[in-house]
Amino acid sequence: MRKQFLVAARCIVSTVASAQERRAAAGKWRSCADAAAVRYSKSTESAAAVVRSAALACPAEKRQTWEIVKQSESASFADDYVDAMERRYIDRLSVDVMEMRLG
Repeated sequence: MRKQFLVAARCIVSTVASAQERRAAAGKWRSCADAAAVRYSKSTESAAAVVRSAALACPAEKRQTWEIVKQSESASFADDYVDAMERRYIDRLSVDVMEMRLG
């Protein structure tokens, strides 16, 4: 009984640790893209082009996020997870770029 409890506790701790790593890596990626978006928003390109360029400006951070997800899940799950995160973030960042240009 005690052994089962210790195994369960270890699984919970490792899951929490990987989730924290995932959030930290995603935060670094978003910070990089935010900074790039601020720089690129001064151009005459459309907001969609600015945001896509900003997202592409941080390949190392995106790769690090993918690697961390892959450690706890499969490579195909990591691909899907990072792609979904990128699509969602691009949508949100597009609004931010439009607001930057209006403000």
